[in-house]
Amino acid sequence: MAKARIMIVEDERIIAGDIRRVLQDKGYAVSAVLSSGEEAIRKAQEDNPDLVLMDIVLQGEIDGIEAANQIRSRFDIPVLYLTAYTDKKILERAKITQPFAYIVKPFQERELYSNIEMALFRHKAERKLKESYAQLQRTMEGIIDAMVRMVELRNPFISGHQYRVARLASAIAKEMDLSQAQIDGARLAATIHDIGLIIVPFEVLSKPYRLTGEELDYYRIHPKVAFDILKNIESPWPIAQIVLQHHEKMDGSGYPEGLSGEDILLEARILAVANDVESISSHRPYRAALSMDKVIEEISKNRGILYDSAVVDACLRLFTEKGFKFE
Repeated sequence: MAKARIMIVEDERIIAGDIRRVLQDKGYAVSAVLSSGEEAIRKAQEDNPDLVLMDIVLQGEIDGIEAANQIRSRFDIPVLYLTAYTDKKILERAKITQPFAYIVKPFQERELYSNIEMALFRHKAERKLKESYAQLQRTMEGIIDAMVRMVELRNPFISGHQYRVARLASAIAKEMDLSQAQIDGARLAATIHDIGLIIVPFEVLSKPYRLTGEELDYYRIHPKVAFDILKNIESPWPIAQIVLQHHEKMDGSGYPEGLSGEDILLEARILAVANDVESISSHRPYRAALSMDKVIEEISKNRGILYDSAVVDACLRLFTEKGFKFE
């Protein structure tokens, strides 16, 4: 089994030498001994050690906390603080960098060893968890892609619609500074939001006029059908609920449940705007596509009525200030 490679960042030479000796006695390989934050960041990128022992007060312009933050976020290398400073403000700053341990000098060799082993074990477990999450996401996206293709084979009039809506929904969620989980949930739900249309006959979807009466009622069950298809698929995101609610409106005039306001999931409110923007700007059997100016006018007119105001504002910024375009 390969020795764990540990980088020491300590600006007191004698202490750094003692730490090196302790680590080597315990069977670790010391990849480097450095005295500044700048050197630590550069060497971490070059050598990719398994763990960094980081003092907080260092030579140079970058202290140990800033160096640890960059090493952790940029290279995904665990950091263990080893310092004589226990000031409350310093501790609060250090916590933000998510260290794997905080050991106060002078330390016992057993304490150092146990914290290093726990940090290495925890980091390995976290990596496996991230890999499992990534595999789950790839599997989910593969299933969704297959479903999308099935819907578009039955209804060529909406070919590419769901992917374009997904791109806009994801952009809106990012513009609103939502979490990555919410961005992913909005994107994946948007990619498959019309799966329920598989139950609607082609002759209904291809009518050269707006649906009314029984035909419209039949069309409006598609979010519930989609929910029934998706509800038993295990997912980190509430995809089934988002899809179920994507035709709900802020004033309660939507369907299938007549939800209003914050009773509608935020991701579904985003999807509602993205879906309508793409639909209005695209050709349909019953009408020609509207210009983007007309689309913006329509969405703006219903801001706070049919659509969430914050979602509309983010969407408008994308088109009017940031040059967003459907591919």
